[in-house]
Amino acid sequence: MPKWGLAMKTGLVVEWLKRPGDSVQEGEPIVQIESEKATNEVEAPATGLVRWLGVPEGEDAPVGAALAVIVVPGEELTDEQVADLIREDAEIKRQKAEMLTGQRKTAARETASETRATVRAPSSTGGRVNASPAARRLAQELGVDLTIVAGTGPGGMIGREDVLRAAEEAKAAPSEEAEERDVDVGGTVHCLMAGPVNAPHVVFVHGLGGSLTTWSLNLPAFAEQFRICALDLVGAGSSAKPATDYSVPALAEFLASFLDALGPDWQRVSIVGHSLGGAVALAFAGSYPQRVERLVLVDSAGLGPEIDRTVLELIHSEPSPENVRVELTHFFAHTGMIQQEALVATADAAFDDGKQLVDLRDTLARLNVPVLVAWGVADAVIPATHAQEVERTSSGRLEVFADCGHCPHIERADAFNQLTLTFLVG
Repeated sequence: MPKWGLAMKTGLVVEWLKRPGDSVQEGEPIVQIESEKATNEVEAPATGLVRWLGVPEGEDAPVGAALAVIVVPGEELTDEQVADLIREDAEIKRQKAEMLTGQRKTAARETASETRATVRAPSSTGGRVNASPAARRLAQELGVDLTIVAGTGPGGMIGREDVLRAAEEAKAAPSEEAEERDVDVGGTVHCLMAGPVNAPHVVFVHGLGGSLTTWSLNLPAFAEQFRICALDLVGAGSSAKPATDYSVPALAEFLASFLDALGPDWQRVSIVGHSLGGAVALAFAGSYPQRVERLVLVDSAGLGPEIDRTVLELIHSEPSPENVRVELTHFFAHTGMIQQEALVATADAAFDDGKQLVDLRDTLARLNVPVLVAWGVADAVIPATHAQEVERTSSGRLEVFADCGHCPHIERADAFNQLTLTFLVG
């Protein structure tokens, strides 16, 4: 059972598209799954024959549960062997979960130990915490551990103000749980953050007409190993939509300001950018190469002049169910279309008369950071031939998705996640 969205715990099997004994090709839809927010198809991870289906139609199963067993043609498995296979799969997943949990707890303990080693000395005497009676009472009320509070009073004594400051810092401390927040960058920027706070940091930048929800099929997988942040660009989603410069260079500077606002932990990151977001990520990497660990460009703008004129015409048209339906066949439109003025301004700043206004091919060629370019062969928005520009950089890698359009991270989410995770881990 896949995990679509950070809050997804279970999924409902709506319909099996294959039955035991049926042949199936890798990437072919095998089952329809319904979550609280959407209904999607799960693709077969391998070519072979369906041997076993684990969840009847109309029933729920937890995320990670085995849905089916596929065998290679000619392979014979008894029912007992199938049962052993399912138990083995469940045990591997359990051990992986325990390993990740253990790593996070160890990192948290190490961080706490470092903090205590730093702050205990000035506020402790002979093993006893040096705190005023008022500070002790307040710490008990607020649940603050005095052993990790730095005292600023005479002789390092902890006072009420020290306890209050520690309580506020604890509130502001990042959490592994997914949380949406608004960040002030000269205007509200909406973002979603999740994952281990001590893990490498990865930023996701959506494309034109999109929002952070563009990545809903990807973020859960990445949040297991990375500290992630998916943002709504200025002018999109739930972020502010001012009358401002929406050009790619301006959006790259906006991204720099946003990361600065997130704090020192976000000064060096890996970036995954789709379409226009890929151009923004590439422009950012060109201006701030020292801040980029790795770069993933997904059907990216900025690598050639051509772009589908139909998409640009639809963006300038009045929003309507029919226009959205037509655009979905090209571009996967999202809630950003509600703010038509900001969407049009962004499109006009990046594209004109069926041509891209920004050319970042030389920027890509100069980069010394590892770059993964992923592209759908059947992209109807930006030609897949643009992906060949990655050959101009010595640190680049190209991966193409057959039978896939402009959004491989949506159309081939599982394969995209595995590919990109492997690349980011290095």
